[in-house]
Amino acid sequence: MSKDVFLRQHKLALLLVLWRIPGVITSFLAAIASNSMIVWMEFIENVSIVAPGILLLIISAKLMKNLKFMFNYGIGKIEAITAQTCEIFDLAGLGCVLLFAVRKLIYPGGERNLELALIISAVGLLIDLFILYREKLLTEKDHSRIVHTAFLSAKKEFVFDFITIFTLIIGIIFHNTKWIVYFSPIVCIILIVPFSIEIGHHLSSAVQELIDLTLDEESQLLIIKVLNEFYDSYELLGDIKSRVNGSYKNIDISLQFHPDMTYKEIRDISTKIKKRIDEEIGKCNVNINII
Repeated sequence: MSKDVFLRQHKLALLLVLWRIPGVITSFLAAIASNSMIVWMEFIENVSIVAPGILLLIISAKLMKNLKFMFNYGIGKIEAITAQTCEIFDLAGLGCVLLFAVRKLIYPGGERNLELALIISAVGLLIDLFILYREKLLTEKDHSRIVHTAFLSAKKEFVFDFITIFTLIIGIIFHNTKWIVYFSPIVCIILIVPFSIEIGHHLSSAVQELIDLTLDEESQLLIIKVLNEFYDSYELLGDIKSRVNGSYKNIDISLQFHPDMTYKEIRDISTKIKKRIDEEIGKCNVNINII
C-alpha cells in the first residue's frame, strides 16, 4: 500500500471517528426517547465501530511513519490483525443487538418520538453515504486488508441506516397497531443473520492471513509454466520458495544461468520472468537468486 493511500485512509478514519462519537451520543438519546429496538441497534452498532475506528486511525498513522523506506515486511500481518479486531468488535455488537431484540420480543414496550429518531438517522445516512463513496474509491486504488475492512464497515453501516429509516417510517405509519411493537426487534434479528455471515467470512480470511502459507497449487503450476517458457535461457533450476505474508505474495526462484551470458543478459531474462509471473498470478514480489 502506498503512503498516499495510507494518508487518505488516515483522514477518512479520523472523519469516521469524529462522526461516530457524536453519533453514539445522539443515537443513545434517540434510543432512550423512542424506545425503538432498531434505534438501540443503531446505537450499539455505532459503539462497535468507534473502538475499531480509533484502532484504524492509530494503525494507519503508524504505518505511514514506517513507510519512509521500502522495508515493509510484516505490514500484511498488521493489516490482518487490525481487520480481525475490527470484525470481532462488529460481531460483539451484533451479539448485544440479538440479546436486546429477543428481550424486546419477550417484554414488548411501546415506541415513542419516532420522528426525532428518523431525523437523526437521516443525517447519519448522508454521512455514511459520503464515507462509503470515499472508501469505495480507496478500494479501487488499493486492495489492502485495512482498506477492505473499512469499506466493509462503511457498507454495512450504510445498509443498516437505510433499513433503520425504513423501519422507523413503518413504525410512524402504523404506530396505532398492536403488532408494530414486534416489528422492530424482528427486523433486527433478520438483519443480524446476513451481517454475521459476511463478517464471519472476512474474519476467517483475516485469520488465514496470520498463518505463513505457501502459494496455492494453481499458482505454483503457473510459476512452473512461466519457467518452462524460458527453459533455454538458464542452465539449471534450483529451489522455488513461496510464502504469503498478509496480502503480499513473495516468490524466491534459484536459477543457474549459462556461463557465457553477460550481466545485462541475465538481468533482462530475470526481468522478463518476473513480469510473466506477475501477469499469471497477479501482483507479487519475485526474487531471482543466481546460483
